Amino acid sequence: MARRYKLDEKDFSEINITPFTDVVLVLLIIFMITSPFLISGSFKVKLPESVTAEKEITQGAEVYMTSASEVYVNNTKVSLNELPVYIKIEFGKKNNKDVIVKADKEVKHGDFIKLLDVLKTSGAQKLLISTKKVDNVNNKL
Repeated sequence: MARRYKLDEKDFSEINITPFTDVVLVLLIIFMITSPFLISGSFKVKLPESVTAEKEITQGAEVYMTSASEVYVNNTKVSLNELPVYIKIEFGKKNNKDVIVKADKEVKHGDFIKLLDVLKTSGAQKLLISTKKVDNVNNKL
């Protein structure tokens, strides 16, 4: 039996990758948009720089203080009056009373001291101040 139509072999020699490329580009855009939230949370905190910074410890409760002196615990904005309640809840979740303070380098010294005072009176045993490690601090001055 003879074929009625002759198939052109050239039509089937290449695979159409356009749909695959579209899917890959959409996934790339999604990852680019969501990755900053996964790395540093949703807070814009510029940590102070230090040559003697040690590796980050993630076992304690994390408290953030932005450059506008706003305090956040667990992605929730809290006032200094409400902080003891939230920090005691975190102590229960973490099973220790260590607190990692991630304060912006632009925070006023007095506001930072108030934060540390509230944390200490709330029962924090160890206050760890988070910094960003640099190779040579003299180049930054």
